[in-house]
Amino acid sequence: MLGSIGYAVWAPLPLAGLPFAALVIASRPRARAPWSVALIAGALSVGALVAARGMVGAFVAAFVVLVTAAFTGGALLAPATVLRQALRATALAGVAVIGLARLVWGPTWWDGLQWQAAREASRAVRPLVAVLPEAAAVADRAIAFTSATIPGMLALQAIAGLALAWQWHVHVSDQPLGEGIAPFRQFRFGDQWVWGLVAAVTIWAVPKLAGLKAIALNLAVVLGALYLLRGAAIVTVFAAAVGVSPAALVAGAVLAAVLAVPLLFLIPGLWTLGVTDTWLEFRRRLEERNRPHAT
Repeated sequence: MLGSIGYAVWAPLPLAGLPFAALVIASRPRARAPWSVALIAGALSVGALVAARGMVGAFVAAFVVLVTAAFTGGALLAPATVLRQALRATALAGVAVIGLARLVWGPTWWDGLQWQAAREASRAVRPLVAVLPEAAAVADRAIAFTSATIPGMLALQAIAGLALAWQWHVHVSDQPLGEGIAPFRQFRFGDQWVWGLVAAVTIWAVPKLAGLKAIALNLAVVLGALYLLRGAAIVTVFAAAVGVSPAALVAGAVLAAVLAVPLLFLIPGLWTLGVTDTWLEFRRRLEERNRPHAT
């Protein structure tokens, strides 16, 4: 429930609502209640997508439909872990929606999408700047970053939305397509993804690859968030090993966010922990250390 509330504040609800409806319908529940819930969620999601306006709204709506089809089809035809399915569906839908955008809007579609996103973000922060004029410079940088990372943020919202949709479908359907999501402390993904970070850094460091900087930035946003979560999962495991409760961890994270300064050290630390886990495998080492040895 908390995840659903947080997601509703952060991301477009159809990114979770439409996949949820598709998953429940694909599972063919025997009871009537899941069908009713799925149809309502699907109708509300479709209504929200139809009501979307502008270039950004159309781009998001097309992506939602494509990622829903890719995720549901993958769950039926090539089952895998939820994270792997979500990454696969997001990548496929991303490639498809970019190709569709280029076909419909032409080769300058990216410039037009960025321009409209920047205009909408500027309109949203205008009241804040009117009250705090000194925040104008920070707002300008935030707007520029937001408009440049639309694909990356949409990918993160899709991954989270698909995971949320899967978990709700497991709870609602009487014969779900698979098991629920594993506990957060087990969050991990393939070690080969570290090469994505290497590629992003290489593109930014080599002047001849400057034309690919937009792709590198969005790739870094997605992988940076995933490695941050991986680091947080490791901290959760080590905290449990020394007797620190999850509630205490959440309280510490909230305090760090409020004070801001500790957050500047916490985020890089978690990210570094997540990246280095690729080679050091902290949780496996802890498990081996706590495993009783035969005598």
